[in-house]
Amino acid sequence: MINLLQIEYKKLIPYTTFWVIFGLFFVFTPIVFYGVGQIKIEAFPIDFATMYNFPDVWNNITYIGSWFNLLIGMLLLILVCNEFTFKTFRQHVIDGNSKANFIVSKILLLTSFALISSIYLFLLGALFGFTSGGGNFLTDIKYLFIYFIQALGYMSIALIIAVLIRSSALAIITFICSIFAESIIRSLIPDAIDQYFPMKIISNLTPFPTPKGLMMAGMNNSVMPEVTNLGSSLIIAVIYVFAFWGISYFILTKRDIK
Repeated sequence: MINLLQIEYKKLIPYTTFWVIFGLFFVFTPIVFYGVGQIKIEAFPIDFATMYNFPDVWNNITYIGSWFNLLIGMLLLILVCNEFTFKTFRQHVIDGNSKANFIVSKILLLTSFALISSIYLFLLGALFGFTSGGGNFLTDIKYLFIYFIQALGYMSIALIIAVLIRSSALAIITFICSIFAESIIRSLIPDAIDQYFPMKIISNLTPFPTPKGLMMAGMNNSVMPEVTNLGSSLIIAVIYVFAFWGISYFILTKRDIK
């Protein structure tokens, strides 16, 4: 498995799009996070800088980081589609590699992307937390794991779409439109069912920061919307991730290698 991941990164190192997209994530996440903490509204006397403090920083930084999950999902989508566009997948199969190895290599790649992103958010959170005056370092650090699962979810959806469509431009459009399509479908069915749709489950994993944290500091808890229990959502999201991987493999094995 390590060898499969090494091969993937050998292909990535010279690929400019990879560096650009991760560069945007690395640069803009701390900029946005710092910028929000500097907001001052005279008629709304809240110290937004408290969002940097432990333990709130973990929920806050992962919430900001989650904004970039779609971007990283698009990166994976482009990488997988390129395998078909440039006949790399076809050549690998001709050379004796299995379709299973192809899916495993992409799963390892997307998992490494999610891990890199999570580690980066951990470093940012620790930096902001310690420089802002402290608090309990480990409390609520669970949000980093939750973010990791969320990142896996978005990229796993991208994997299915890429394997199914195989064209980068069309796959990106489908990836974006699937979000709106699900929203429309959910609006037509009862709330008891719509809360279990994959995009809603995955997007809600990193919850909007609590009232004592980002944006909502000082407000009453009653203004927060009622959402599915976070623990249950996490379990469902993990099930979706494994299902997406299985479906991707099924699609790949049922189609020809052209």
